[in-house]
Amino acid sequence: MTDHPAAAAAAALIRDLAEATSDARDAYASHADIASVTGSLLALSQHLEDVLDHLARHIDRHDDDWTTTDGERRLPRQVARDASNQIRSAQADAHNMARALARSAEALGHLKPAT
Repeated sequence: MTDHPAAAAAAALIRDLAEATSDARDAYASHADIASVTGSLLALSQHLEDVLDHLARHIDRHDDDWTTTDGERRLPRQVARDASNQIRSAQADAHNMARALARSAEALGHLKPAT
């Protein structure tokens, strides 16, 4: 299986963000950094939800184009439907993540640095 160029680039950026924010001493140097990362993660989760929807729809659209590997007892359409359902589950998780991040971003909007 090969990486889709855009998906590989997105994964690399997320990996970089995870590494950049792993040191609690300086990962979030200011309240603005915290709000910025939260907002960016909100946007990411919304885009992830869209990508998962597109992926599930494409699997559904191509469910007649599949064949199964040796040893798979289910029909190709059943396997594709199961994959699509799992992606829809991940899409629902992304939707819930976006909602939670939106609430967090809103709450952060009510805070300011103590001086």
